[in-house]
Amino acid sequence: MEEKKIEIIHAAIRLFSEKGYNSTSVEEIAKESGIAKGSFYKHFHSKEDLLLQIFSLIREHIKKGLTQIYNKNYVSDREKLIDFIYLTIESIISNRIHLLTTICDFPLSKSNEITKEIEHLELKIMTWYKGFFLDFYGEKLEDYVGDLVLFFKGIIFQYVQLFRYIESVIDSKKLAVFIASVLDSVVQGLLERRPEPVFNMEALGWGMQDDPENPRLKGQKIKLLLRQMEHTVKNLKMDSADQKEYLKTISLLKEESACTKPKVFLLKALIHYLQRIPELQADCSALKTLLDVE
Repeated sequence: MEEKKIEIIHAAIRLFSEKGYNSTSVEEIAKESGIAKGSFYKHFHSKEDLLLQIFSLIREHIKKGLTQIYNKNYVSDREKLIDFIYLTIESIISNRIHLLTTICDFPLSKSNEITKEIEHLELKIMTWYKGFFLDFYGEKLEDYVGDLVLFFKGIIFQYVQLFRYIESVIDSKKLAVFIASVLDSVVQGLLERRPEPVFNMEALGWGMQDDPENPRLKGQKIKLLLRQMEHTVKNLKMDSADQKEYLKTISLLKEESACTKPKVFLLKALIHYLQRIPELQADCSALKTLLDVE
């Protein structure tokens, strides 16, 4: 997405968060972005089109963060949980985009495209979070995972809103560690006392659909592909020094692709180097698609 378009989106997010969607005009968004009103329409067909693209940005942002978590090797499961919570908090604070679906006065109606997009986005986020919690706590949590997802989203939203109102800075890491402990206690209590679940995602058709965008699947595919490439190199007949260099490149690729903010130029360079091997070219092509570095 071009830089000016992103600037307009973030200007709109600021205004929507402060004034509401209905009370914000295209003229105000243009002024906040430092452009003429006519220039706004070079990037977006309408204010509604802008909003729909913001929702798309939310989805991509969450998907990217979760994919990195699934692709990363953690020392402990608890470190993975804390990282998941930390990234969720930071993405809200830095972009202020998750809040929009909750605090803004969107023109909602069952036939409205915005309403449909909000419902679609909510379904995506809920199912992605459900997948993470089932992976982390296990299938024993199946009956309560819908309630846990709602609890998780609610507690983070309330903390972010509170710190926003009192204009104070959140220590995201400290909050993530605290929420991780709270979640552990909640899960333990649910499994011990077995109260009747309130929110059943499956009953609403919000199950684990075969979603090609699912970060859980994408992260697992990246890991599997890199292991496959490593296996291929180890079994090829080549000079031992070259083999060592290629394996080192794959190792660097594993590390960089698992970073919170991977360097695109480095990913491209590492993959380009591995493409020298004919047997790896198909895997390299698939990896570029998964890492969005084509």
